[in-house]
Amino acid sequence: MLKTLAKGTALAVLLTGLVACDNQDSKKPEVPAPTPKPVVTQPVAVAPPPLAEAKPAPGLNVSLQQGKITFELPPGFSDQTKLSGIINDDKSTIQLFLDGKSRQRTVASEVIPPADTKINTSDKMLKDLTQSIITELSDRYQNIKKTKEENFTVGQQKFHRLDTEQTVNGQKLISTIVLTVFNKRVVTLQMLTPAKTPEVHLALVQRIIDTMQVK
Repeated sequence: MLKTLAKGTALAVLLTGLVACDNQDSKKPEVPAPTPKPVVTQPVAVAPPPLAEAKPAPGLNVSLQQGKITFELPPGFSDQTKLSGIINDDKSTIQLFLDGKSRQRTVASEVIPPADTKINTSDKMLKDLTQSIITELSDRYQNIKKTKEENFTVGQQKFHRLDTEQTVNGQKLISTIVLTVFNKRVVTLQMLTPAKTPEVHLALVQRIIDTMQVK
């Protein structure tokens, strides 16, 4: 807009000059030209400095295996382990995190298997362990539908991921289970979100995976 206005002003000044030249040979008394109106100079607009890239708001840091596995939950989550009545012992540790606004929950568990059980991080072992969890949950989960299943690694640590849709107590939910074997323990994360907000669930899972570190 400012560039267009400047071009129009320059053209008007040029045409005024041409008319004055044409009047030089005339015998008629020249009528003095009216005093030109003061020209208001528009201040040059200065472009604002580029905005710094927005960083995600800090979330809730979660530590597993005495700090050897860590990740971050999105803002809004709080640790509800003590209020939930969960009792941890030397064989298993469970942590519960809730976000009341998005109605999401994340459960982190570390379980030491029986002494005679051999576990490893092979693809088959991780898949079988994940499937066993789904089987155990089938009493409470109905209409379970697998939507995604894959392996991924963080550093040198291999994880297995299983996404499902199911009904729990008449409510449709989206679930993601992330499982690994670490330090002879089965470490599992489960994320649950109402099925009507799949994009919120995806953001939760991605936040956990993107911020996960294994030492």
